Amino acid sequence: MTDQSDAGDEWDYAGSRVDRRFLGEAGEYLTAGKLLMNGFNIFKGAVDDGIDLVAFRGEKFYKFQVKTCQDVGEFDSGIFMASINLSTFSRHDPEITFCVFVIHYLSQSRSVDNEGQHTKYSEDFLVVPAKTLVDTVGATNGRSTVKIFSSYANDSHTTDYIYKMVASGNELILDDYLFDEFAQVEQ
Repeated sequence: MTDQSDAGDEWDYAGSRVDRRFLGEAGEYLTAGKLLMNGFNIFKGAVDDGIDLVAFRGEKFYKFQVKTCQDVGEFDSGIFMASINLSTFSRHDPEITFCVFVIHYLSQSRSVDNEGQHTKYSEDFLVVPAKTLVDTVGATNGRSTVKIFSSYANDSHTTDYIYKMVASGNELILDDYLFDEFAQVEQ
């Protein structure tokens, strides 16, 4: 069960406390690692102006705001939330600016030797172009809270998560933005 502390800085997941400041930084490093593994060079700004990472490959640059989200409901409820500063997207070129939602799961798994439970982390990366995000939220300034819902889909061939974002009463199915690699950024 998820328990938010009175201080508001930590979440309790299956007895594991994760400080939100660490979680946000971890999401940025995980995103940077994914970009590096896909041939991008990465820069992190010394001052937080809303853009967390700048990446380039060849002669083209890309900007990323990274939002790391944990399950906010009951443990494994599939509901995630992020607060977004929309002004960031109006100050930067929408053709090269993206919002990366790092969907962070924390679950228990059995060890190989079956000697007990161990914490298992996994992440999915949703890379949404700035223009698509702003169009979904319906605003270009201020802050907006977006909710991301995941549901588990299992058919005879694959097992997958399906993601949907809801902001300002608008919905966006995020399946086309679920990336295991970042090559789609350059399209």
